[in-house]
Amino acid sequence: MGYPQGVADILPLSSAQRGILFHVDDEAQLHGQYVAVVSCTLRGPLDPVQLKVAMESLIKARDVFRTGFVWKGVKQPVQVIQEQVSLPWTELDWTEHSGLEQRFDDLLKLEQLRQFDLKSPPLMAVTMIKEAQDCWRFVWTIHHLISDGWSTGVSIRDLFDLYHGKSPAGSIAPNFKTYLTWLKKQGPLTDTAFWTDYFVGLEAPCLLPELDSRNQSPTQVSYAERLGSDLMESVNRASAELKVTPNTVLSVAWALVLRRYLGQNDIVFGTTTAGRPPEIPNISQAVGAFISTLPVRFKIDPSQSVGELLQDHTSTELKRLKHEHASLADVQSCAPFASGTPVFDTLFVNEGVQKQDFVFDDIEITGLKTAQFSNYPLTLLVTPQKDLDVEIYFDPERISAEAIRSCLESYKRVLFAIANDPTTPISNLMKDGANPVYILPAPKAETVIHRFLQHADASPNAVAISDNHKTVTYSELSKRARQLAFSLLKAGVTEDDIVPVALPRGVDAIAAFLGVMMSGAAYVPLDLNYPEIRLSQMMETVKPRFIVTSRTSQNNLPTKSAHPVLVDVLDQAIHPDDVKLGARAYVMFTSGSENKPKGVEISHSALAVSTVARDEVYGAAPEVYLLLSSLAFDSSVAGIYWTLCTGGHLVVAEKRAEQSPNQLGELISRHNVTHTLCLPSLARALLMSVPQSDLQSLRVLIAAGEALYDSLPHELKELLPNCVLMNEYGPTEGTVWCTSFDATAFEEGPIVPIGKAIPGTWVGVFDNDDCPAEPGITGEIIVAGHTVANSYLHDSEYTKNRFFEFGGEGIRAYRTGDLGVADASGCITFLGRRDKQIKIRGHRVELSEIEAAAQVVTEQRRIAAVSLALSGSNSIILAIECGPSDPICEAAARHIEASLPEPFHPSSVVGVEVFPILPNGKLDQNALKAMVTEHLQSHVGAPPKTELEEQIAAIFSETLNTRCQTRNGNFFDLGGDSLATLSAYARGCEQGIHFEPTDLFSCPTVAELAKRVSERRAGEMFSGSESAIQISSQGTSKTTVLIAHCSVKFSRYMARSLGPDHSVVHIPSHRTEGTPVPFDRSVSDLASEAISHLKQTNKAGPFVLCGYSAGCPIAMEMARQLGQEKTLGMILLDPPFKMVGAEPELQPLYFRSYKRLRYIIKGWKRRFKARRVVPEIKRILAEQPEAEEARIRGVEIAHELAISNFRVPRFDPPAHVFLSRGNPSLTGGDVLDTHLRDKSLYSLDMKHVELMSRPDVFATIASVISECVDRRIR
Repeated sequence: MGYPQGVADILPLSSAQRGILFHVDDEAQLHGQYVAVVSCTLRGPLDPVQLKVAMESLIKARDVFRTGFVWKGVKQPVQVIQEQVSLPWTELDWTEHSGLEQRFDDLLKLEQLRQFDLKSPPLMAVTMIKEAQDCWRFVWTIHHLISDGWSTGVSIRDLFDLYHGKSPAGSIAPNFKTYLTWLKKQGPLTDTAFWTDYFVGLEAPCLLPELDSRNQSPTQVSYAERLGSDLMESVNRASAELKVTPNTVLSVAWALVLRRYLGQNDIVFGTTTAGRPPEIPNISQAVGAFISTLPVRFKIDPSQSVGELLQDHTSTELKRLKHEHASLADVQSCAPFASGTPVFDTLFVNEGVQKQDFVFDDIEITGLKTAQFSNYPLTLLVTPQKDLDVEIYFDPERISAEAIRSCLESYKRVLFAIANDPTTPISNLMKDGANPVYILPAPKAETVIHRFLQHADASPNAVAISDNHKTVTYSELSKRARQLAFSLLKAGVTEDDIVPVALPRGVDAIAAFLGVMMSGAAYVPLDLNYPEIRLSQMMETVKPRFIVTSRTSQNNLPTKSAHPVLVDVLDQAIHPDDVKLGARAYVMFTSGSENKPKGVEISHSALAVSTVARDEVYGAAPEVYLLLSSLAFDSSVAGIYWTLCTGGHLVVAEKRAEQSPNQLGELISRHNVTHTLCLPSLARALLMSVPQSDLQSLRVLIAAGEALYDSLPHELKELLPNCVLMNEYGPTEGTVWCTSFDATAFEEGPIVPIGKAIPGTWVGVFDNDDCPAEPGITGEIIVAGHTVANSYLHDSEYTKNRFFEFGGEGIRAYRTGDLGVADASGCITFLGRRDKQIKIRGHRVELSEIEAAAQVVTEQRRIAAVSLALSGSNSIILAIECGPSDPICEAAARHIEASLPEPFHPSSVVGVEVFPILPNGKLDQNALKAMVTEHLQSHVGAPPKTELEEQIAAIFSETLNTRCQTRNGNFFDLGGDSLATLSAYARGCEQGIHFEPTDLFSCPTVAELAKRVSERRAGEMFSGSESAIQISSQGTSKTTVLIAHCSVKFSRYMARSLGPDHSVVHIPSHRTEGTPVPFDRSVSDLASEAISHLKQTNKAGPFVLCGYSAGCPIAMEMARQLGQEKTLGMILLDPPFKMVGAEPELQPLYFRSYKRLRYIIKGWKRRFKARRVVPEIKRILAEQPEAEEARIRGVEIAHELAISNFRVPRFDPPAHVFLSRGNPSLTGGDVLDTHLRDKSLYSLDMKHVELMSRPDVFATIASVISECVDRRIR
């Protein structure tokens, strides 16, 4: 068979080579994958020229070193052996350099990033570095497609045999073609029946957890440690006693470490085999990619002893090794998972032979080592010789260095435990030597009732609470609470009672909480907006004898058996000294796993410690605390009692206040709020949409209820540098909070930690064996100490499952079900849930509750509630096995809404024809999520028609992490919910697209929302509801700020920013609805009209003028007519260009001649065009006065005509010009550049329309206006 010229042979690929080629066949492949960097030090009289000749001889002798690979354009990939190749050889002289070790390390890192053209051999390169007269460094970079670790040692020996003129051992070795021929004769290499049986019962792939950063690091990091000869001797002794191999002990120990790290008992990782069939003579001297990787499985029973596990594994391993030549891709396809799912992503390698130093005649080789990275994010290499050496290669984006150190420490502990006592149960292996649990001392804590009464006595007239309807003092609040306590005691309440409070959020509800506790009973907050079924379930658990309510709420009570105590008819009050508390403070209901909520009992002592801990963590007490949380949600407890126990002012926002961020900002500003707690998504919406001046009073912002990412600390630091950002975490069972983290200056992203334990608690991470996990090891977050709840109300079985005692003192602890990882300092990062519970807007939601509710109406159809991260937080989608338009979907949605609270409501109910099922018969959750996502993105319809619709579709897509490609794309059908509306709102504000979160409920589609935004721009921005002259503030300062043709929102912002001592006059635009179109009016006429309006305000000046767009020439003309001596300064916001100057001699010749003539001619063209357009617009307006679109178009044309005739006057006072992206108005030599004699330029990276809707831009403009005003004052 003939080959092309220069080609020695063409061969197929081995299964190992096919696997490698599969991973590297990608132009975006990561540098360093499957590349080995071999390095060593050569000492002696080395001749580099002779060594290069020897290396070339080695390449000629070993055909595999002349091999390239072809896979595109051919049926099957092949390897092509060239007759001759040119070796990349580099020599460096470092004899004059210092810091050689660092330079060498840097060089090795660069070599690790080397990419080879796989089609062009040789797939290797050599670098020689001369460090001294007889000292060289040798670096050989080679691809794993042509060589493995064993081959490296063989090749090094051959190289120096050739260097010294000897016949290399490789001269009698078989070539790689011999090996490929042997493989072909073996027939099918993968016994699918064996491997299918091997994986039976495997529930899930054995994969490292995905961190928030999904990118693999450009290079892996290695960490090496010598575990010592003592440990190696112990391993050898234990293996001999148990009649197993040392490799079995080493691999089983690693499986037990991974079990701990991954939190699962069925462990699979990859392990390498030499792949050199002994049937081939001298195969040990062959060079090539023989080594292969196959999975090894460990089925671990925590109750069995380590010795039993070793024996069991030995028997299964003997069977597995008979199949060592199988193809990894074929083996993984036998696993009971969806096609393409990897079974493992960690690797265990026993190198067997330690790299030793060699002496070849006069050349000494020392420090021989190989750095080699694969596509696996974690690889352990063990070298069991006299000493046990280990080296770990890991992807720092997938596993932390701290976790690696902990894994190695665990590895040592497990090996010693196996050697010391192989009869030890696996569950007890890590308990000896575990870090002791230390609970932070509980601060001295009085009950919240006694602390509140002390403040009521000391400061009776201080404001205690404000809601949307009333404000009460501490004295009044105390009296109301004590009056209710009297009525309850009179009715027969005892400390055994649990009394529901059924009142709207506000003063009366909080007074009722205090009053119930003062009676000795515990309260249960009820949200009467919950579905009747849900409230009935809660009442069935509580079985109350009494319920606190009002006349207006009495008809909506969930129970008729409880005696109502009305807050409207209270009279006599108990004396403060007569207040006697029971053991329980309150019962708070959370989601349950059996379609039934759980009641968490919180004691007075736990509430007291939780509250006083805030004093220690935060230092300063809240002066004014804004309460946003639902009173039926435990985060409200933090704000209520921390504030009232420290004498602060509690402001209770009305229900769903967060849906109107601007109104919320005004509330914060009105009450000078210093502290608040909210979801991070709401905090971001506030920062992006509310004027900064409204938020200046904020000193502490507490983020809780969902994961906090590093974007919020960055934004807060930029916009509110004096505000502290705290990240809090805690389950209801831990009395609101148990950890905190000051995230103000956090920059280590992307996930902000939840922090360390608060005083009086211990918070840590336990493994599956209830043993404290080392730093970096993922496990379940455990809360222990003085704030842990008593129990679940009337549910002893579930209490037993979740609460336990540990430590010598019997410390009460709670299993949160949350996953986390702690660092060496004890700071914890939250990593999600270990079950089907999720967080929706801070509320715990059991997906099984949703499925159980839906099952009532879906009969026997398969259903599944899945959580998708559509908007930076969780959204629930319910899938039903039915047709996409089956009415059962609507019925299920309605039933869920009628039986579960709003956070449980799915964003969408989707019909899926056939659920995807895994080979093991279980639902393929990943495939179902993909199908649901595809369904959400598959809405058919016309694409967006306008630029605004395209922008809104993009906002929907970005917010919901999906594709919205049609005008009828519905925000909620795509997976949005009320929380996502805030994210969409914030994104809209960033882009200058202004709408309220509530607009999405009435205008949920792209087209509908675009229409609403357009109407706002045409109407609300220049509101017709405003008077022709709006005095935004009446100040005492003589300087008046005139704002022409800007939005009302802008003028209001300027008024608030400048403060009450300054006057702001808003000159409305002709865009204001109902305003006549200014046809045939000049800029001079429009300025005179504005000045006539100004005279009605009795403002005599001086003035600071501000104009936007067409308002800029009007402002300039107003300055001329008023007289520049009355004008302190002018702010021009995106003025029009192509205007003509009144004093052309100020401009360079080109601009005052050619450019000026061009602008004048364009003005003529506009007027000529207008003669045809204006009559038509006038006709439409005469026939249809309400034709707003035509009127706006008329205003635009009228302004264009007026500006084309305008001559820009010279202006000497300071002028500040803000230009949007692409506006050339201040081109050097043009009219504004020459006629504004004292100007400052501010370039804005945004579109023209965004200037009137971006609070961050408003803030910059406000500071400039303030400087102009202050200059006059000074």
